[in-house]
Amino acid sequence: MALFRLECGGVRIEIWEVDHGPPHCHITGLGQTGSVVVDLVTLRVRKPPGLSLPPVLRRCLQENQVIMLEAWAHVISYPDQRE
Repeated sequence: MALFRLECGGVRIEIWEVDHGPPHCHITGLGQTGSVVVDLVTLRVRKPPGLSLPPVLRRCLQENQVIMLEAWAHVISYPDQRE
């Protein structure tokens, strides 16, 4: 279940209620890529590695970064896992 959800540039950005660290969001609806995981501190794509975000999506993440990090503080975490 999503703790945080935002529609931006035709994609959905979500932070899940129960997830592992480090702080990140899930983005779905990116055409052929499908979905990605983005680090909330650096705003870099964690999974799949090496992918860059479209400028409009990156700007949306930057504008909402503080709110997303505040939402992450309410995530029920289980131990960190390597992705």
